[in-house]
Amino acid sequence: MYHIIVNPVAGKGRTTAYATQLGKELARENISYTLHTTTKVKDAYHFALQILQNPPSGSGIIGIGGDGTIQEIVAGMVDAFPHGQHIPTPLAICPVGSGNDFVTSLNGKKTKKSPAPSAFAEKIKKRYLRTIDVITANNEAFLNIANIGVDARIVQNAANLKQTHGGRAYLAAVYKSIMRHSNTTMTLAVNGREITKPFTLIAICNGQFYGGGLRIAPTAKFDDGKITLCVIEGVGRAKLGILFPSLLIEKHTALKIVQFEECTELSLTLQNAETLCLDGNLAPATGEIKFKILPQVLDVFV
Repeated sequence: MYHIIVNPVAGKGRTTAYATQLGKELARENISYTLHTTTKVKDAYHFALQILQNPPSGSGIIGIGGDGTIQEIVAGMVDAFPHGQHIPTPLAICPVGSGNDFVTSLNGKKTKKSPAPSAFAEKIKKRYLRTIDVITANNEAFLNIANIGVDARIVQNAANLKQTHGGRAYLAAVYKSIMRHSNTTMTLAVNGREITKPFTLIAICNGQFYGGGLRIAPTAKFDDGKITLCVIEGVGRAKLGILFPSLLIEKHTALKIVQFEECTELSLTLQNAETLCLDGNLAPATGEIKFKILPQVLDVFV
């Protein structure tokens, strides 16, 4: 028995029809399944938690949605097996959202469209798995990248601008965020040292891609037991206007204001309230945020 968790809002409403067709393909393969449909924030988390508790139920979880839906599912799976235990139930990720950034990291290239339901059912049948790491932020698990600073504000502004700008919301959000840019002062504690100063952004990476295909951390690996930390020093609007074009063509790694570092844990202490972005999911953040790698805890279908 597989459990399909579907977000009907993701992918401009394509997910429900996709889940129905996938169910038919699974039935053709004599694979039984149960469908769980989310109706509000955190539903995917609670579904995953309940499926895996006392004892785990089913042969696997199939997540149909965008990066935010998958983050909720992973958080629920990790909470069912705390203290970094390996999760015995694998996860299949069906990318039907607008970003699909972790699947891009997994495949090594941008995923332009969802796989055909028949092809995805075949993947489930073959059951090829890869064991990967997960990161926690104050004990909430995420799969791909957490970020705080200007890039998190862009995600927040894009969400607010979708109604008026449609598909151009992200570009409009970049412009708005640059025009209203202010650096974020925080204390970064990593690898035995502590730094307090203004930062433009900090990204805590398991995967390489975020923001719908921007390769922020080219050296990140999701199965090496390490966090790849990307730190961009505090800059003004003029330099920020240079940063984003360089990120689009993957030249930001050569900029002096950009540093990378590997670690297994770190903490950020905020001086003021900020927005934390976990795989596209936004939450208010204050005080200290502790990040920790959970190595080799999750099996995913490939």
